[in-house]
Amino acid sequence: MALTILGIAIVAVIGFWILGGLFLRAAGVVFVFVGAISLIALRDPTALFMLVLGVVMWLAGHWHFALRHHEYKSPLAQRIFLQVLPPRYDPTRRWAVPVASEDPPFAGAEERSSEPPSESDLNGQ
Repeated sequence: MALTILGIAIVAVIGFWILGGLFLRAAGVVFVFVGAISLIALRDPTALFMLVLGVVMWLAGHWHFALRHHEYKSPLAQRIFLQVLPPRYDPTRRWAVPVASEDPPFAGAEERSSEPPSESDLNGQ
């Protein structure tokens, strides 16, 4: 029985790591949409709680995505996180080493001219 519970917990954690950001963002959008419609159509004050909960879920999903991929999915979420949260909570703060450099291997090679240097270049002028 204990091994079954441990196995379910491991599968749940791995599933949340893989699909957690997507689930939180999608559920947050649904909560915001339903909360806004309920607030406008029914004038129900408890719908405001649902709207706020949806925004928090949406932001949590973006934070999870940024933690996992070291980049933000949305410019709006990036702006909110970089302006509101302290820098130590930024999930993209260079925690990982890049696998491949974004610069081409010989970045300065195309800037060099195929012409021989002039006399003023050789004399340091």
